[in-house]
Amino acid sequence: MNDYFANISGFELLDHKKQRKITRHKTGLKELDVVTYGFPTGTIIDLFGPNSSGKSQILFQTAVNTSIKNKKILFIDSSGNFRPERIIQLSEAKNYDSKLVLDNIYTYRCNSLDKQLETISMIKEFIDNNKITCVMIDDLTRNFTEHQFELKNEMRNILRSYIRELSDLAWNRNIAIITTNTIRARIDNSNLKEHETYDFLINRLIHLKVSLKRMDDIWLARNNDGKQCIFNISKEGIGKV
Repeated sequence: MNDYFANISGFELLDHKKQRKITRHKTGLKELDVVTYGFPTGTIIDLFGPNSSGKSQILFQTAVNTSIKNKKILFIDSSGNFRPERIIQLSEAKNYDSKLVLDNIYTYRCNSLDKQLETISMIKEFIDNNKITCVMIDDLTRNFTEHQFELKNEMRNILRSYIRELSDLAWNRNIAIITTNTIRARIDNSNLKEHETYDFLINRLIHLKVSLKRMDDIWLARNNDGKQCIFNISKEGIGKV
């Protein structure tokens, strides 16, 4: 193997070869952007972790930083976590025009599986009508978990198809799709362990996975390429420890 490429990840190789124009979406913290690769267009990135692990806060901060560049964001909210007042707080902390920021963030509340599945056509229409580089879904599996399926494998098939369609959209329309997901307890080899919700499906379909964890007043982010960092979350946003 050529030594030059031996330690380059797929994301870095794609950027290096300039195969397409890549737009990155910064969190505002260099160390965290290394872990997320700057949420590059053409990919679907999964942020997962327990409650209070920073998932939504990273979305909010990234949305603010993207919006101020006059780029529109579609925020699909299935968790009820979207907080416009938090967007205002983060914007004012950076002396941004909060009205301008909010005007560029479009939200859609989907509290059922049927509504969430309709978001595929909604994303396509939104891309066609707006200057957009990023779609956020908070969270990916909530409606799948709460829906009552009649057949055993129905959920797997629908979720698999949904994520594949998202992945195709990310690549074919050259946008970044950032999702969040929860973790749940599961018995493995007679031991109770925590796993990402539906990880047996998601692991095969997501381009980049970033696990998040809170440890007292410090947050840890680690991706599936082995890159990691610690960071802080305050009322001003994401920052160094």
